[in-house]
Amino acid sequence: MSNSANHIHLKRLFHLRNFAFIGQIIAVGFTLNVLDIHLPVSNVSFIILLFGLFNLFVWRRLKNSEPVTENEIFIHLMFDVLALALLLYFTGGATNPFIMLFLFPLTITVTILPVRYAWLLAIITVICYSLLMFFYQPLPIGHNESHAHNGTSEYNLHLIGMWMAFILNACLITYYVYGMGNTLRHQQKQLTKAREQSIRDEQLVVLGTLAASTAHELGTPLGTMALLVNEIKDELSNAKPAVAADINNLKKQINRCKQSLADLSASVGASSNLFDNQQQSACHYLQQIITEVKDMHPGISLGFHCTLDESNNLYTDRTLSLALINIIDNAVEASPEFVELSVDYTTINSTDYIEIVIRDHGPGLSDEALDKIGQQPYSEKELGLGLGLYLAYAAIRRRKGNISQQNCPPKGSKTLIHLPRIIK
Repeated sequence: MSNSANHIHLKRLFHLRNFAFIGQIIAVGFTLNVLDIHLPVSNVSFIILLFGLFNLFVWRRLKNSEPVTENEIFIHLMFDVLALALLLYFTGGATNPFIMLFLFPLTITVTILPVRYAWLLAIITVICYSLLMFFYQPLPIGHNESHAHNGTSEYNLHLIGMWMAFILNACLITYYVYGMGNTLRHQQKQLTKAREQSIRDEQLVVLGTLAASTAHELGTPLGTMALLVNEIKDELSNAKPAVAADINNLKKQINRCKQSLADLSASVGASSNLFDNQQQSACHYLQQIITEVKDMHPGISLGFHCTLDESNNLYTDRTLSLALINIIDNAVEASPEFVELSVDYTTINSTDYIEIVIRDHGPGLSDEALDKIGQQPYSEKELGLGLGLYLAYAAIRRRKGNISQQNCPPKGSKTLIHLPRIIK
């Protein structure tokens, strides 16, 4: 059981003990003033005071950052059993119908602690119950004239007490077990997310290894292609302008591939540079990204609108830049006539984010693509591998951000990116 779960259980015990403390005071007052049953007030008050002081200690303990152990939880539950046994000793022992409350700490122990603790508390509870059958101070029920006058018998009071004890026990068990169930469900979700993240990380390691190997293998063919393009350009110096433009475009693409491989090789030798954080103005940084995309796609229509001032910053690195470039590049390929990038800030669950929205007027995404993109390599392009978007999603999540894509009827799609906002 995790320390965080133990802390939640201890906090829940603290709240329940507060209710029990108030309930005990009300019960004593009701017994004395309404039922007119005389109790050993000093002894009972001392036990209730001790109970309250112990919970005050728990309140201070919860403010401590030290982890809560299973032994500590068990000690708290054992204290509750012993405090209840002392209280019952002065209020009728086993004849008191509220002796059923012994089941509540035992239920909690069985539910949240290992079996050895459950058996140990069961033994302690049975011993306390057994002793209270023979050693206790009886309540003076049936000897009071007012009781006789009102026709209230010891048996009727016992039945009413059993009914009240049952309701109380049922409510306490339902409350605690339901809360514990929520805690377990939350832990299960966290474990599921951790497993999914572990699988994605493993895939990324494999992709990184393949990328390094592929970069090494592609270096020689790209060098050969660059030499051949130069020779063809020299041989066709008098070629038509359209042919010359195609050759120049081919040369640019080869040089782009060579530069990408050079960047990859450099990052292998100095990976820290790839992940170096830099704090930059969000608008200025994204304007640089757009400039880089326009250099790759001359003549495209790429709009940019930023409502933030210079105080709204982002932590950036090269991996984030490559992720954003890849996402915008996909939008440009889907809709070269219109791509718009807008930047604002928003608050989600009390956390401030820079919100980046990328819109296009392309054909949109299929339902299968919306389900798989970002979860695994997937592409609907004829020659696409889907690695770019997969790695882009991973880079944004690594920066504590999130990304989603959706269609925008009647035409186009939208990519929504949230990155943590830094106020300068």
